[in-house]
Formats: sequence, structure tokens, C-alpha cells
Amino acid sequence: MISVFKRAMSTNNLVTPQWLLQNLNKVRVIDATWMPADAYATEHIPGAAHYSFDYAYFKSEYIKFDLYPPEVFQKYIRLLGVNNNDQVVIYSRGAASGMMFASRAYWTFKVYGFTNVTLLNGGLDAWKAAGGSTNQETVKPQLGNVDIRSLNSEILANFEDIPFNHLAEKHADYIDARIPSQFTGQDPFSATYPGTKAKGSHVTGAINFPMADVIGPNGFLSQEEVDAKIAKLGLTAGNQIYVACNTGIQASVIFTALERSGIKAKLYNGSMTELAYRAPELVNATGK
Repeated sequence: MISVFKRAMSTNNLVTPQWLLQNLNKVRVIDATWMPADAYATEHIPGAAHYSFDYAYFKSEYIKFDLYPPEVFQKYIRLLGVNNNDQVVIYSRGAASGMMFASRAYWTFKVYGFTNVTLLNGGLDAWKAAGGSTNQETVKPQLGNVDIRSLNSEILANFEDIPFNHLAEKHADYIDARIPSQFTGQDPFSATYPGTKAKGSHVTGAINFPMADVIGPNGFLSQEEVDAKIAKLGLTAGNQIYVACNTGIQASVIFTALERSGIKAKLYNGSMTELAYRAPELVNATGK
């Protein structure tokens, strides 16, 4: 079990609405809301450019939100006005107190090597509750100059990287961030993945840690609260940790929570969507 006292240095990856109110003109703000589709046009933080999942990712054979080559992603976020020296603050709204879509965008920036990025804890609702204003003006930033050179394999896992069915022997922990009813099989697996040949609802040895366990009504729970929950997962010190879900979005919330607590993890971008159709025989366990 990983002790909260033996973790690596924690990462301060959240900012408060009060901080952003004081620093709004010093940072590059990104609205990463994906659904509903008209959310950004309805209202957003003044000056925020819209990060669209429809443009930032593409659907490949098995992966719903696959990653473009670095030079393609570079072109996209330059259009959002991102420069090499910018501090980027990402927010969204809706699911997980506004943290779900934002966490995915946050992980994406980091996986492409842009590290000066943080999340607005609590998202748009927290911003408004703190007295922050919104408007409907479409932001068209000046073209940015950010350089994106490669993907960071230290926080990204591909299908071939994960020792499925041999997690313990290969010193790996696999965290599944889906809701418990999907993890246990209470919700029929075939309802989510029609036509799959999978016989179970999760991979052998997986640990269920849904994003609801780290999120409260105002965004991420305190680090102390999250540390206490992580300590109960039964993670093994020194193991490689992988995080997954259905499509890699919920897993981004868990990635962010682990990172803040000083625990390094790789996000499996294909997640269950890939397993269900590429290797359904690996989805071979049910229950808790």
C-alpha cells in the first residue's frame, strides 16, 4: 500500500477562482467544455478560447479520442493563442463539478509536453460563485508560437505497454475509473459495448477508483481527503500505475488527483473502448 508519507513531491495543479480573478490578465484561459455543444457560445470567462474535443482528437479504429501527431496538435493550440511562455488555465463545466472535460484537456497539454498548465478548481460554476463575470464574445486569439515536439511516454500508455493478466507479476497496478456499476457488471457490459465478445466487466486485477471519489460539489476534494482515499486502494509502492476508464476522460480526473498527491501514473488512452473490441478476452473479471 502506498503511504501518503512516502509519495513523491506533490504537484500544485489547481488554482482557485479567487486566484484567477486576480490574475486573469496574466494567463491564457482555455474553456474545455465539450457538452453541451453550445455551452461556450452561451457563456464563458472573458478572453477564454474554446478547446474543442472535436478538433483536438480524432476517432481511430479502437480509440474514441486518439492523439494527433505532435505537429498537428501544435497547429491547433497555436490557433488558440498558446505561446511557449504562457501559463495556461483550463476550466470546463458540467460533469464532475466542472472538472471532467478540463482534466482531459489538462492531461492532453501535459502529454504533449506543455507543462505550465493548471486547472480552475470547480470550473465555471465556481468562477461565477466567486463573482467572476462571463460573456458570449467569440475569442479569436492572435496566432500562438508554442512548440510541441513529442508525446510524453511517462504519462501515456498504449495497449501494448500494459501487462494484462500479469499485473502483479509485472509490478503494475491498474486503476479503473468507471462508475462502480459498470466495473462490477451490474450494468450489462454489452449495453455500453454492443457486439463485444467480452465475458466480464473489467480486467483481472483492476482496482475501481471512480472519479466521484475525488470530486466534491466545488471541484476536487482537498489533497488530504484524496490522500486518505488513495491510501485505501492497496497500491503497491514502486509499481507502475495505469489509469483507465471507458474512453480516457474519467481517467484524466484520477490522473490529476494522483498527480496532485505525488503519485505518478500513465493514462491508458484506449481504455475499455479499445479492450472491448480489440482484445475482449482480457475483459474477464466481474464483481468488486
